[in-house]
Amino acid sequence: MTTAPKPIRIAIVLNGQEFICHAVTLPFSLEGYPPVELVLYGTKPELAAGCQVNPLPDLDPGAFDLILDGQFLTAGHPDFPPEPVDNLITGPAARFLNGLVCQLQELHQKQEINTGIINSATDAIVTINEDHVIVGYNLGAEQMFGYTRAEALGQDLTIIIPPPYKAEHQAYVRRYVATRQARMIGKHARLTAQRRDGREFPISISFSVAEIRDDLYFTGIIRDVTEYKEMEDRVLHTERLAAVGNTMTHIAHEIKNPLLIIGGFARQLAKVPGLDDKASHKLAIIAEEVSQLEKMVAEMREFVRRPPAVKRLGQLGDALTQALELFQDTLAEHRVTVRRVEETPLPPVAFDPQQVHQVLLNLVKNAMEAMPEGGEITITSRVREDKVEIDIADTGVGLTPEAAGKIFQPYFTTKEKGTGLGLAICQGIISEHGGAISVTSTPGQGTTFTIQLPLEEAPVVEG
Repeated sequence: MTTAPKPIRIAIVLNGQEFICHAVTLPFSLEGYPPVELVLYGTKPELAAGCQVNPLPDLDPGAFDLILDGQFLTAGHPDFPPEPVDNLITGPAARFLNGLVCQLQELHQKQEINTGIINSATDAIVTINEDHVIVGYNLGAEQMFGYTRAEALGQDLTIIIPPPYKAEHQAYVRRYVATRQARMIGKHARLTAQRRDGREFPISISFSVAEIRDDLYFTGIIRDVTEYKEMEDRVLHTERLAAVGNTMTHIAHEIKNPLLIIGGFARQLAKVPGLDDKASHKLAIIAEEVSQLEKMVAEMREFVRRPPAVKRLGQLGDALTQALELFQDTLAEHRVTVRRVEETPLPPVAFDPQQVHQVLLNLVKNAMEAMPEGGEITITSRVREDKVEIDIADTGVGLTPEAAGKIFQPYFTTKEKGTGLGLAICQGIISEHGGAISVTSTPGQGTTFTIQLPLEEAPVVEG
């Protein structure tokens, strides 16, 4: 444990006309150096308006490291010790040192102001030298990256740079030092940084360089744009959905009636007597494919024009039970068992029974289809903070990280005959309920979908 350095105490003896140094104490210091404490004494303290000056007789030489007396006011003073005082400097040398001390005081004040401005900035401000070593690191950087100032100073900047870019950034600094040709200096860029725990996040950064006594110092002002990036993604997602919606509305309108006609004719022809097995089989395929297309059109219309949720207070546990009852025989045929775990009792929540029922059916069906050789579905319910949470986990084939990242996008599917709209619809329903749906998966080990619904959500239709 380090202790604060002991202050250096300096007494300055002034006459009534020479109050050139008005600060009494410097309660701050350049990092690593002891603070300087100034105490003023004078023969006419009443003339020092706005400045704390003590009467000269109160001066105790033993209480100070240094006494500066530029006007020889302590010489022969009746209240001052007659013997020589080792820490007393008088005459021109004292006046010279007095000026230096006052300049030091001004420098300290400017340094404190600059440090206060930099440290109070919400953005991270990080400075490195030519050797890629961190020499400046403010409080905003501590909060952003997770390293304290003491931990970061003296470390290579690569501690906050993601692995793919560590060597690249070092090469950039070396190139600039050698050529003085800038590519990013004076510009803003969108990059990726790394927190202490290894998590990467998007940043906006502006670069600058300063040359001080022939040494170069590179400074980055960094802003965490995670929320902004998420907002951009949501806006882009909304725009894409709007475009997809317009297209789907047109397609659904144009193909609905032809599908009805084709399906109707196929089913009628299948009833004609005398058809051979080959013809009957082809007609059955036509009817099946038309049914699949009709289902797709229905999902498209559901995705685009889903009615607003009509929420009522109810028990999600009951909705789960109803959904599982519909799959009871199918689950048995696929050799899939269901285990329910209630970590905490579920209180009533507000939800649209029909829409949430659709979500639960979709997730159970997906879990079952992910286990073609059989397996287990575990449904876990709990209350977490201000939300009700339900996990639907399977022991199936799992998803790749790429597939898991796209699983809620419209038209993305991992199934041969999937429409890619089921989970997008589920996400829309849960979002409109003020909740969220997420997925975690490990290839070969299964997938877990998690639904969260708020405990308090309005409006609620009673009855």
